[in-house]
Amino acid sequence: MAYGYDAHPALRRWLLELAADYRVLVPAEKGGNRIFQEVGTTDALVFGLAQDRTVLPAKKAFLPPEEMLFEFSAGRILPAMPLDDTIVFGLHVCELSADRLLTANMTHDRPDFHYLVRRNGGIIAGVSCRRTSGCFCEKTGHDQIVPGDFDLFLDLDGCPGWDYAGTGEQCGGGAKTSVAQPRLIAGSAAGRKLAASAPFPLENATGAIRAPVAAASSKTWPLDELPARIRDSFGATIWDDLAARCLGCGNCTIVCPLCYCFYTRDETGLAPETGRRLRLWDSCQLLAFARVAGGHNFRESRSERIWYRFSHKFMRMQETLGHAGCSGCGACFHFCPANIDPQQVIADVLEVTDSA
Repeated sequence: MAYGYDAHPALRRWLLELAADYRVLVPAEKGGNRIFQEVGTTDALVFGLAQDRTVLPAKKAFLPPEEMLFEFSAGRILPAMPLDDTIVFGLHVCELSADRLLTANMTHDRPDFHYLVRRNGGIIAGVSCRRTSGCFCEKTGHDQIVPGDFDLFLDLDGCPGWDYAGTGEQCGGGAKTSVAQPRLIAGSAAGRKLAASAPFPLENATGAIRAPVAAASSKTWPLDELPARIRDSFGATIWDDLAARCLGCGNCTIVCPLCYCFYTRDETGLAPETGRRLRLWDSCQLLAFARVAGGHNFRESRSERIWYRFSHKFMRMQETLGHAGCSGCGACFHFCPANIDPQQVIADVLEVTDSA
C-alpha cells in the first residue's frame, strides 16, 4: 500500500505551512524516480510505505554535491556561511541511522564546519517504510533508531511489526493494516516544537524504533570480525572478479548515504586576485581519485579501488566509530549498472577468509 502526498490533505497543508519558515525537502516522483525536492515545487510528492529509494540520499541537504567554501579578493578570504534552516522529511530507519553515523564521522578528529552548521540547524523526520528489494539494514546494524537519532517520526500504518518502545511485537504473516490517522513520534525537543502545529496525535519516543525485517532474512554479519576479514582478503581473486564486472562509474558512492569523499576546485575571475573555492562530491572508485602530482596513482587498479571502498566501510569506520559505514539501504546495488551486490561481496569475503 502506498500513501501519496494528496492522500493526507492535512499533512500537505502542514508541510506547506512549515515551508513558509523552512526549506522543507520530501521525496517526490520525477521522471519515474524519487528525489528529494522542496515542498511547493511539485504536486506529486510521495513518501509512502511501498516507496522506493531516492536517487540521491538525504545527506545532500547537509553535504551538497557542490558548495562554495569561501571567496577571496585582494588578499582577503571571505568564508561562505551556510544559513539554511532545513527540514528533511521522509527518511527510512536505515537513513536516519546513517545520518547519525555520518554526523559522528564529520565531527570526529577534524570537525567539518560547513556540514555541521547545516546539520545542527536542520531537522530530520522519518516515516514508516516497508522493505524494498535489496535492503539489508539488519545485517549492518542500522535497523533501529532511538530518541535523539531523529526529531520526528511519522507512523503511517500502525503495524505492530514496528517494534516501537521495544515491545517485541511482530506482524503476523507480515500483514500490515493502514490507519486512518497517522501519528507523530517526537524524538527531540526541536521535533516536539515543530509538531505543535501538526494535525496528528503526538507521542514522545520512549524506546527504539526498528525497521521491519524480512521473515526469510539470513543471519546477521559478524561485524566485529569484518575489519580483520576485509584486511585479510586484500589481494584475493574476488576483487579481481569484481573489477572485471565493475564499470568504475562511481554510482555506488554517489547514491550512498555514508560516502563523503570530495575534492576542491579553485576558480578565478579575469583578475586572478579574486575567485572562490568550491567543494564537490568525489568517488574513490574513479581512476583519478588517488592520482597525485607526478602521475603516481596509489590505487591504479580497479580491484584495489573496490577493495578500498569495502575496507573503508567495514574496516576503518567500524574500527574508528564502532559502526559499519554501510546502512544496508541497498542503493548501491539498486543503481549499479553491473548489478554488484554488497551482500554477495561480504559473503565472498567471509568464505575466502574462512578457507584461508
